[in-house]
Amino acid sequence: MKRIITIFLFLKIGLASGQPVNLYTFPEIVNQGPTITSFVPDGWTIADSATGDLNGDNDMDMAFVLKSNDSLITFTRLEKQGEVFVEVNRTEKYPRSILLIVFRTPHTNNFSLIEQSNSIIIGQKTKIEIDSSFLKIEYSSNDSVLNYSSNSIYYFHFQNEQFLLTKVDRFTLNGIWTEELFMDFTKQKMRLSKAKINGGKADTVWKDLDNIQPKTMKIFERPFIWYIIDGIMI
Repeated sequence: MKRIITIFLFLKIGLASGQPVNLYTFPEIVNQGPTITSFVPDGWTIADSATGDLNGDNDMDMAFVLKSNDSLITFTRLEKQGEVFVEVNRTEKYPRSILLIVFRTPHTNNFSLIEQSNSIIIGQKTKIEIDSSFLKIEYSSNDSVLNYSSNSIYYFHFQNEQFLLTKVDRFTLNGIWTEELFMDFTKQKMRLSKAKINGGKADTVWKDLDNIQPKTMKIFERPFIWYIIDGIMI
């Protein structure tokens, strides 16, 4: 029997499985260009950007987030009606987001498109940063009525010509409890700490991740839920 571990890393920003992205066509991005604006298609703007050396060649690389200008999106998705799935046209207010990563082409003034993700940037409180060769994607959420807040940082590192999720660090306040989850897929370790906000010693547990293969950005459908089956994240 397969051993299944489910890890839930939710943010309360109304994004879970209800996003109408089925069959939505994202714009085609050019492969090369001399400036950051060269990669911005019509109808889109730059919402966030970061610069730094991601591939260790001592040259400037860039990561930036594009958001659609028109948030009124008409799309088609599959919906179940009875025992069959049918294509249904919908129109909703929901701006799309794209994460692009470009590297400077050696001995030229051009940049080359290395990575495009149409799913990893979600909500209005997502920030990106390049720090010590890591691309950090930070997600935050809060609800003062429920006394809830959450901050998660995903660390991606460029290895073997792809961006690999190497670490996740999440802090959550939920009512009177705080919880910190840290996963290091390089060291194959996970730490979970839980404590009351009024003090007291935190309850901390360390676990091995049992040779889990971390996700690459190309196959990353969305943050906050992973199913781990026989050491493989799906």
